[in-house]
Amino acid sequence: MKIEELCIYPIKSARAQKINQMTITHEGPVGDRQWMLVDETGKFVTQRTLPKLATVEVFYEDSALTVGFQKMFFKISTKNSFQRQVKVQIWNDTVDAALEPDLYSQALSQYLGVNLRLVRYAPFSQRRVLSHSMDWKPEVRFADARPVQLINLKSLEELNSRLAEPVSVDRFRGNLIYSGEVPFEEEKWKRIRIGEVVFSQPKRCSRCTITTIDQITGDRTGAEPLKTLATYRRDGKDVFFGTLWIPENPGIVRKGDTVEVLE
Repeated sequence: MKIEELCIYPIKSARAQKINQMTITHEGPVGDRQWMLVDETGKFVTQRTLPKLATVEVFYEDSALTVGFQKMFFKISTKNSFQRQVKVQIWNDTVDAALEPDLYSQALSQYLGVNLRLVRYAPFSQRRVLSHSMDWKPEVRFADARPVQLINLKSLEELNSRLAEPVSVDRFRGNLIYSGEVPFEEEKWKRIRIGEVVFSQPKRCSRCTITTIDQITGDRTGAEPLKTLATYRRDGKDVFFGTLWIPENPGIVRKGDTVEVLE
């Protein structure tokens, strides 16, 4: 079982950035969900209500985040003093975040057609993972629930066998995409090692309407694949695909690394 793709999402709900090597900290992959768009009240905004976000291109590097749309590009330095601090809401959490310069927020607002502000998870930000039993209290930036999402391509293969039109793995916005042996086998794992990093405290990933949005065009494609997933992956009100994990230690994960089940 090997890692086939590595992805980060520098701006929450914007386009994925594929990479060959991922640096992982206790907060998750470096650069992943480091930025987020919020409305005028400070509440987070995603493709659920603004599918056009999928068309915003991003490229993260140590010194800058490049953001692009409609042949326009701008760079945000990753090295600043984080002078403007604002409170933002993501799900039930209220987090202190850094407000990026108004010029960037205005450009994105004009393109997306909604008045938004671009914020960053800063050194003073703190958001804890809920419902965990570890002695230490791991953090998560602007990801929904846990720092890392693992996707099994064998599960996608089974799903696509049930669909009239197959979907690509980008619909599920995972970080670590691996070639599995059996669909949904990872739901039985408790602890794994990939590259230099050990992951534990898994949680099944509940899916939403983002899976029904084309991740290149930003168009809604109908009820699939969520409708079909609900016929065999529903538990209560939730529909599950993929798993979420907490890294126990910092380290490097590379494309081609083996997935080793420890427990």
